Amino acid sequence: MDQVQDNVTIKRIENDYDKEIVLVSDYENFDIKKVPLYDALILDYTERDKCLKALRDVRGSGIESIYLIPLFVLSIAEIKNQEIVELADGIINNIQTDTINTFVENVKSKRRQLKPFNMNAEINKNLIKMLRFSFSRDKELKPVKDRHHIIGFKYPILSLSLGDDNARMQIQTVHEAVEKEFFKAEYVDRLHLCGNCSSGFLNYKELDPETNSSHLETENLIHHFTCAYIGPESDFVRGDQYICPKCNKTLRHIGVDYDKPSVMYHVVGSDRYFQEPVMKAECMSCGRQNEVEGLQQYDVYNLALTEEGKEEAIQPKGSQSVQDVVYSGFITYSTFGTFLRYEIERVKTSTRNSSIGLIRLNITSKMESELGTRYGKIIEEISSFISNNTDSSCILSRSMHSFFILFPDTPLEKCQMKIEKIKSAVIELLKNNVKDQNINVHSTVREITPTSEYQTVLNDLRASILND
Repeated sequence: MDQVQDNVTIKRIENDYDKEIVLVSDYENFDIKKVPLYDALILDYTERDKCLKALRDVRGSGIESIYLIPLFVLSIAEIKNQEIVELADGIINNIQTDTINTFVENVKSKRRQLKPFNMNAEINKNLIKMLRFSFSRDKELKPVKDRHHIIGFKYPILSLSLGDDNARMQIQTVHEAVEKEFFKAEYVDRLHLCGNCSSGFLNYKELDPETNSSHLETENLIHHFTCAYIGPESDFVRGDQYICPKCNKTLRHIGVDYDKPSVMYHVVGSDRYFQEPVMKAECMSCGRQNEVEGLQQYDVYNLALTEEGKEEAIQPKGSQSVQDVVYSGFITYSTFGTFLRYEIERVKTSTRNSSIGLIRLNITSKMESELGTRYGKIIEEISSFISNNTDSSCILSRSMHSFFILFPDTPLEKCQMKIEKIKSAVIELLKNNVKDQNINVHSTVREITPTSEYQTVLNDLRASILND
């Protein structure tokens, strides 16, 4: 029978496994610096706010021996706080040391695989923390709705490291994780964020296009069939009757004498009427008046660790210097994004659609390591080939093992033919130069139309490759 022993600030749980399993209920005296001395923590949920703070302090630490400790929350009542569910290793209503011991041993086994690494500018420490937390628990990372977070969603283990207001860093870190295929992304939701500060708290407003006033009221338009007069409803109202201001006839039956085809907007306190308001999204964080079409689109995913992610968790390598090289004829990925936005806007006013293609090399982190210096030469050769075999009007960029090609004013069918030719040539190039590695090449093409959205186009490209 397991017993609890008093120990001033914590209570040690007696067990048959010689494990330091402790129950924390005295949060005033809880010392996070002593966490590495324990094998597992159990936090008493009786004092909810203090329990949550202790949980956040542990998982928010930058010290691996602290944030990776097995941690359970003890509660008789059901816990609906999804942040606690994501950060804890389990919600328990009684203490079963055999179950806790099994979990502790599994985490210890995973942690023994983790190799030390030197932190440098090429390694995203927040991403490594996500990877190691997920790896040590075989845990999928799920976004949690949070009205206090600037985006409105957060990944708790990441948010604790970045702070709730650092929207851009969260977006960039998750983007890096998915782009490098460390996580497989499963779509959850789509958000629209402020183009200035990436806040998800927006006030959508209908505005008068001339005065920019939001103090509007709507009024039905009335169409009198007999004389064809159309005007606001207030022009027809006389007492409890509708009388046409043009021909003075009484309107009795809707659908027979008149109809209400549309509405008019009226700027309160003025004589101004109009039919088409403009829609703006005012950011509640920075105050920017965003055009609705210009909002930043952000997709939220469940993140499941891949084999590449496990390799990076075990031995972080970061971005190799060669990956940051911009070859002749290519532009940086961020600049490519700007060109793509401009192209979408141009297509909206053009009579011709454009296309965008993606060629991706299926190179794992292990392959890249085994290739060594050959990796850089392969990327350089492929970049040079693509540059020499595309029209000067094409916009080229590369991100990791992905090559993006923007084809202005090029129909989808023609673009598909060009991409397939390039793909075939790249496959032959790899066969001739890399005989000891089986590197698969994937390609896909998407059309850019007047209804295309920037982030949707890129997400669709990547998704088609990942699901190939």
